[in-house]
Amino acid sequence: MGGELRVSYSSRNRRFQNRRKSSKNQWTSLFIMVITGFLIFWALAGPFGYWKLQRMKQHRATLIAQVADLSIKNSLLKKQIEAFQSDRKVQEEIVRKKLGWIKKDEILFKFISHRRNTTR
Repeated sequence: MGGELRVSYSSRNRRFQNRRKSSKNQWTSLFIMVITGFLIFWALAGPFGYWKLQRMKQHRATLIAQVADLSIKNSLLKKQIEAFQSDRKVQEEIVRKKLGWIKKDEILFKFISHRRNTTR
């Protein structure tokens, strides 16, 4: 009788220890999965994550395109400035167009277009 109790007690003890180990393993696995999930989320959506990197790359490409356009416009404006400073005909043309100046004995005609407003 004593032997049976001891055997059943030790088998019960083993079952309890096995349950405790499996419960510990489950909590450890759950903890590791939560930490891994958080790290993956942080790598994708964090302040230095993949999505932020992609948005910054797109913004950089947009800025590079704007710089290229502005440098082309800048070089055209430099050419216009040089032409305006050196060429009298260009100066006269700009003054006539922008300021409406005329030479002596010239008549200036201004045409006003009359358009009907079709939107009501």
